[in-house]
Amino acid sequence: MEGERKDKPEICFSEYPKRIILGRLLFLFVIFGSGVYVFYQLKAELSFIYIFYCLLAVSLVLPLSRCIFCSYHGKYCNTGWGKIAGYLFPKRDEDKFSSGYDYMLFIYPVWVFPLLGTLVQLVRFRNLFWLIFSGAYIFVLFLEKVYLKNSACRFCSQKMICPGVPFNSKKTN
Repeated sequence: MEGERKDKPEICFSEYPKRIILGRLLFLFVIFGSGVYVFYQLKAELSFIYIFYCLLAVSLVLPLSRCIFCSYHGKYCNTGWGKIAGYLFPKRDEDKFSSGYDYMLFIYPVWVFPLLGTLVQLVRFRNLFWLIFSGAYIFVLFLEKVYLKNSACRFCSQKMICPGVPFNSKKTN
């Protein structure tokens, strides 16, 4: 039985279904919204800086480091951004897909800084609200990664060459 499973062809989406895109965007909305809330609670100006950084990261860093090299350029990827990036930037060589992955480092603050902010608020106020908020934020981050792995990466046509896929099925243990 196990041998049969390995022989089945892997399914890859040429374009992602809208339900997967909506699920992914819902997670990202909760993560970004939580970040704005946390920074607004710390200092209103920080929330504006966070919003500006997120817009910069999503509109320039992500498309110029990943989307332009992706097979989903001009198509609906798991976030729908491939379609938008197709209108904004010309497509580049797909063989260089992993070349811009180092720039993803600039995407990490979008979710790491709010995490640090929730922990700062928890230490500052030491109350149940910030304990629950911090735990919920960490849980949402975890769920988003599980959703990404099972709904997006699993069906991605670039999963075999993507440096961000930790569960590449062709790897041997």
